[in-house]
Parts: sequence; structure tokens; C-alpha cells
Amino acid sequence: MNIACGIEYDGTDFHGFQRQPDRHGQTVQGVLEAAIASISQEKSVVNGAGRTDAGVHASGQVIHFRTAFHLSPETWQRALNAVLPNAVAVRWARKVPESFHARFSAVSRSYRYSIWNDSAPTALLARYSYYHPQALDVDLMNGACQLLLGRKDFGAFGRSPDETNPRKKGPHSCIRTMLQARCIREDARAKALIYCDFTADAFLTGMVRRTVGTLLLVGQKRLSLAEFAAIVQNADKTHPGSAAPPHGLCLVRVDYPEEFGVSNNDEDI
Repeated sequence: MNIACGIEYDGTDFHGFQRQPDRHGQTVQGVLEAAIASISQEKSVVNGAGRTDAGVHASGQVIHFRTAFHLSPETWQRALNAVLPNAVAVRWARKVPESFHARFSAVSRSYRYSIWNDSAPTALLARYSYYHPQALDVDLMNGACQLLLGRKDFGAFGRSPDETNPRKKGPHSCIRTMLQARCIREDARAKALIYCDFTADAFLTGMVRRTVGTLLLVGQKRLSLAEFAAIVQNADKTHPGSAAPPHGLCLVRVDYPEEFGVSNNDEDI
């Protein structure tokens, strides 16, 4: 069977999603594979839709694994949650077609970066938002986001994941399609929260964090909209925007063609 699962995790204590054979420290993929093996006594490879970096969280990660161990998807969900650490939870599980691949079948991914913009920090959200006490003009930041929309070279903000794969020779493309980009201030619960939301067909390594770091300069009025537009157009990595810290970033959604029956319209994603 090919089993797909919706995964939620607190990335604080993980060295990213992807297993790192040559490095120490636990990864989300490694923990999931160990949990599957403890149930089925099989060695199954877990594939994820997004290879989140160390310290990055997920509320809508999607994985898949193949198994000959005959349990229903509902039983797999219960069994995995019984053995996984508290920092990882399986929100749903489904049997999917053999052709389904969590990464390669995805048509879009959505990330949210949370900023706590207040003179005083927050204790309860400290693990999941970046504390930035300086005043920020969210309207300017949102205006800069509109310059990101469409299909373009995002080389100014990240690098192709293929650059670290010796089997994939260059040149490596940094062209992606940004479907949604916005910065909004949360009004309902806490006006100190600013959300930077991005949806694209795929993302470069480090792309969201460096984009947010550059948007923060716009919000502080240290970088004009014209200067931000030039950074995007030139696709040059040598600009003043630095990467925002990882703990404010969360993978919130992955979308797939309807034929796979993996819909992120579920309330539990």
C-alpha cells in the first residue's frame, strides 16, 4: 500500500525534516521512519512534500510511505501517534494511488512566517514567532509582496535544492511561480502578530526566510519599494536583506490534483 499522511510538528528540536546520514541530531523524517519500523518491522522510506530546515515548523506537511504491512489508514494513524514523540503528530492518513508522491505530485506549497511586532515579547508564542520590537509598516511590506507575484527568477532570495545534489549537473534554475504573497496584521486576537503568507509551485532553499528578512527592511523604511523591485528583477543575492530566523516559519499547506484524493481543504490541516 501507498499511505499518505498529514503531519504536524514543532521543529524546534529537529535538525530539519530530511534525514542527514552524515550529521548528528534527530530529523522529522528519521523519527517517522523509526516509528513505522517499530510498528511494521519494515524499513520504509518516508518522503515529504517540503524539506523544511532546522527549527522550521509544519502544520500541513504531507508525507507518503509504502508498506506491505496490512493496516487500515486509520489504524496507521493511531499506531503512529502512539509511538511518535509529542513534537510530531499524524493528523490524518489515507491510502493513495501508487503513482502518488508527496513531493513530486504537489502542485503548490504554502508557508506562513509569523512576526511578533510589539515593544514587549511574548512567552507563549516565542517558539513560533520572530520577536521584532521596531515599528513596521505592514502596508509597505504587503505592497512589496505584490512585486513577487508571477513566474520569475527568485535567485535573490535562495538557491536551487539541486545545487547540493551531485547527480544533477548545472545550471540550476531558480525560476518559480509565486501564486500568493501578502503581509497582514492579525486584528482578531493580537494586533502585535504579523503574518507573511506565501504560496508557490515550489520554493528555493532558504527562499521564504530571506524574502521575509528583506521585507522587514521595507517595513522599517530602510528599503524602498523601488529598491525591493530592483532586487527581485536583478535576482542578485548580494543585497542587504538577511534571512529571518527559522522559528517563525511554518509549512501550512500542500495542494495536489484532485485525482489523488489528498485534499488540504480538510479542517484538520
